[in-house]
Amino acid sequence: MPRLADRRARIELLRAAEAAFTERGLAAARVEDITERAGVSKGAFYLHFQSKDDCFKQIVETFIARLAGCVELPPIAVEGADRVSVDEYFKRLLAHDVEVLEFCWQNRALLKMMLAGGGGAPYAYLIDEFAQRVSRLVETRVRYAIDIGLYRRDLDPSVLAALISGAFDRLVRKLIDAPSRPDIAAWCGQVLQLFLHGLLTPEARAFADLPVTEAPPRSARQTAGAEAPPRSARQTAGAAPASAPGGERRRAKAKAT
Repeated sequence: MPRLADRRARIELLRAAEAAFTERGLAAARVEDITERAGVSKGAFYLHFQSKDDCFKQIVETFIARLAGCVELPPIAVEGADRVSVDEYFKRLLAHDVEVLEFCWQNRALLKMMLAGGGGAPYAYLIDEFAQRVSRLVETRVRYAIDIGLYRRDLDPSVLAALISGAFDRLVRKLIDAPSRPDIAAWCGQVLQLFLHGLLTPEARAFADLPVTEAPPRSARQTAGAEAPPRSARQTAGAAPASAPGGERRRAKAKAT
């Protein structure tokens, strides 16, 4: 009669495997390392997983599913454009971003291994698919903010989504490489302020807040070149004043004679 797989043993094996993989890497970690940590036999391991690679893939898939659930932002309704509603909207965005980065920090060892390619090329597509999913979620959020009048209508949601998701990707990589836990709330607050208010002061933004779809302003050299008269015209215009003083002197000399 075949042995039945024990669910509790599977959980312990997954925990032990994650620790072994993050410490030694997928290539160096052995099935024996995993079973010794879990306190089970090698036979028990193969009741749950076909191979070491299969075990790692299940760990990655489970982690990405948990991360996806964390990244998913519940709908945020904004009633009107008054300051209270807008402030509440951005407070919830900030809390959500902090939660996501906290999750990444708690799972930084596995995440670092995945982003560094520690699982090998066969699993890289999982990271790429997740990144595309995040970009789509951000684009949906941006479109909603534009529709309710929070964000400017001259912005391209797809471009802004690529910018935001790319920035958070780099921020997560910086986070998991940090030697000690940073102030995650402060990080998220800075990012939110940057994307919502830009780099300029309110005074400067009042002058520089032009629609991004307008043609770029002409440079000073281009403007000067367009407004300056042709060379021949400048020469003609410059000749008259230059000859005027000489003519006056000749007339004055003739009168004196």
